[in-house]
Amino acid sequence: MQLRHTRSVLISLGAVLVLVIACRLLADNSEISAKFSPYPIPPRATFAGLHIGMTADSATIVFKNKAKRMQKNHVDSLDLIESDSIVIYGQPAYVQAQILQGKIRTLVINFHPLAGERYLNVRDLVDNYMQRLFGRGVEETDESMTHHRWETIEGTMEVTHSDKYTRVFIRLGKPRA
Repeated sequence: MQLRHTRSVLISLGAVLVLVIACRLLADNSEISAKFSPYPIPPRATFAGLHIGMTADSATIVFKNKAKRMQKNHVDSLDLIESDSIVIYGQPAYVQAQILQGKIRTLVINFHPLAGERYLNVRDLVDNYMQRLFGRGVEETDESMTHHRWETIEGTMEVTHSDKYTRVFIRLGKPRA
């Protein structure tokens, strides 16, 4: 009786060991294939769950979940989803997703005028986040506006802020001129 019990325990342990080894091999192979993908996977800045390349259906779902008000428009070959009631970094913002061929091509975020520390915090958070993803980029200052630009595979990523008007403006994926 005890011999049968021992044998069944050993068979069970052997099956578990085989499963663990098989899972480990599959995990290793997927890591290798992800590391050596023939297609470049660009970093994508994500704001309020939206990013360049996201499908139109997913963008609509995000807008429905995040926005109090939402408006959809069709202009020429572009579909626009707009809202002025999305909260990003704890501050209200106007967000526009420009959709071409079923995917977000351009994402525009314009924070409402912010006061004092709120403006400084949002400005610094956005700058630091973008620099972590894309590096230092190009910085230009003209009068009261500061422009930060990064060129990527998906277009120009741009962050503009004005200390005079306490505004922060983000444009992701602008088509190259």
